[in-house]
Amino acid sequence: MIVADDLGYSDLGCFGSEIATPNINALALQGQIFTNFYTAATCSPSRAMLLSGTDNHIAGLGNMAENVSYYPEQVGKPGYEGFLNNRVVCVAQLMKDAGYHTYISGKWHLGLTKEQSPSAKGFERCFALLDAAANHFAPDRSQSQFWEDGSFAQFPPGKYSTDFYTDKSIEFIEKDRVDNRPFFLYAAYTAPHWPLQAPTDFIEKYKGVYDIGYDSLRTFRFESLKEKGIVLGDVQLPPLPRVKGSLYNISNQPLLAWSSLSKSEQKIESRKMEIYAGMIENLDQNIGRLIQYLKVIGEYENTLFVFLSDNGPDVFELNETPNPSNPYPYMGTANSFIAYGPQWAHASSAVNSYYKGYSAEGGIHSPMIIKMPFQNEGRGIVKTFTTIMDLAPTFLDVAGATYPPTNNGKSLAKYKGSSLLPFLEKKKSDVHKDDYVMGWELFGRCAIRKGKWKIRKMEPPFGKAVFELFDIDKDPTESYDLSSQYPAKYKEMLIAWKTYVKENGVILKD
Repeated sequence: MIVADDLGYSDLGCFGSEIATPNINALALQGQIFTNFYTAATCSPSRAMLLSGTDNHIAGLGNMAENVSYYPEQVGKPGYEGFLNNRVVCVAQLMKDAGYHTYISGKWHLGLTKEQSPSAKGFERCFALLDAAANHFAPDRSQSQFWEDGSFAQFPPGKYSTDFYTDKSIEFIEKDRVDNRPFFLYAAYTAPHWPLQAPTDFIEKYKGVYDIGYDSLRTFRFESLKEKGIVLGDVQLPPLPRVKGSLYNISNQPLLAWSSLSKSEQKIESRKMEIYAGMIENLDQNIGRLIQYLKVIGEYENTLFVFLSDNGPDVFELNETPNPSNPYPYMGTANSFIAYGPQWAHASSAVNSYYKGYSAEGGIHSPMIIKMPFQNEGRGIVKTFTTIMDLAPTFLDVAGATYPPTNNGKSLAKYKGSSLLPFLEKKKSDVHKDDYVMGWELFGRCAIRKGKWKIRKMEPPFGKAVFELFDIDKDPTESYDLSSQYPAKYKEMLIAWKTYVKENGVILKD
């Protein structure tokens, strides 16, 4: 299970990107591309859903742990613990119980103590970043916490995060290979999450590529998605908002057109995207290393691969270097702290509206690729609705394991996801029926999806502060509010929202 951090919907070559991702593309060619796959709007809620198979409000991450203190009504309440709680059991524990070796290499973000660590949740071997983010070259500078097997650890100096996490993944598999037991690997990479940093040779490959600017890149990516059949030909790219958003609120700063920037400003902005692209190509190269290792040991064909992003691209914007008056030479190095901001995030989202932190499609609509064992003939584009909660039950199904009603004497919440295996084996034509409901709530931004219909509530100017109704099949850009045109459907969806709040213990801000 390979997870990229804050990767945008159009950032892969097989999803229309100009970024070189040949190894991920090869998995897609041999497997299938899921174009209707949904996550939560930010990192830790998605990871809670991924590992628990249920809603993040049930699993303990109803809000990000670092943000609960800003919502007094949520502090100390069930579902808002900030770590995987005892209402769920991590899929790693169940895979371990089924006879699998279980490994995590990369980002955890689901608890900071020994009792909340990957080791306590079923991972037999681990090297994990416990925090949300870290410097990719020198994590000690960001005071990030790491966990190795049963104790706190230090990140080795001189290593680049994506390279090192791949090293550890291979090390874990190699060490246990002698016993011939199956393994479950969670390769939870931290790229391309800020700070934007990459080895220089990867950055330089993209020098000049983004001089076209973020406006033109967004158009190019959108048209590429159409050419690949991922977006219908009659869908139109909507105009951008007038102001920038931020993760938690609206910044009210103007969203500047590329043409309004000076040449020096354009140079700095282009460099941000060059670094971001370099991080993604480096990630792809490391996935290639992992694939090649599995081929060498004879396990590639016998391995199920799942690739996804945990949410949409990040809107965060920062340009911090040792020399603010001349930042360019430092950008992308261990001495810089760069985040590319909403303009480039809009381009990464392309067809999707907005970005990480929002209940709009740009926050929750992710690329996913699955390659089955011994599958060499791909199925191309798969448009059936799937969710990040489907993966845990899928892994159990593959392992021949079952989900227990209790764990350590405590009743467990039921899975809200469904196994993808019958669909992947062509025994079923879909994963969820049209009456299946998925809900979202984070930072007061809310949504419900049922079949092709979606209601979404966000604050102005990106929303109307009330629920709007969209037909996502026909209007993936969420441009046309149909609430007045279909009042009965709108009422039905509002009822579904109230049911979701009650069933999942959602606590809305007063």
